[in-house]
Amino acid sequence: MSGKASREKGTAAAAATEKKDSKTAVVMLVTLKVVGQERVVKHTMKMTDKLQVLKDVWYHKVPEVTYGTGVFMYDGCRFDADSTPEEMEMEDGDMVDFFEEQIGGVFVA
Repeated sequence: MSGKASREKGTAAAAATEKKDSKTAVVMLVTLKVVGQERVVKHTMKMTDKLQVLKDVWYHKVPEVTYGTGVFMYDGCRFDADSTPEEMEMEDGDMVDFFEEQIGGVFVA
């Protein structure tokens, strides 16, 4: 095989590899733990999924908590359901805290 034919074959192979790599994008997954008073729920999701998915999983797996009646916090701050783990710079194994809504109470001075 001549040098020119070898180079053309190598270039074609490189182009095919690049085309294949662009189709098989790496999916980054993260496993997060939602921790409530009495329950811990783990969920694995894509880094690009909205955190609303995590909230929905919590309410589905903890039926004694009414949907939408609580606060989810990460690193001490509430987060928007439209945020993603990637935007929040979450890592595998990070914990999200869940606090149930408190109604009533007594103020003692």
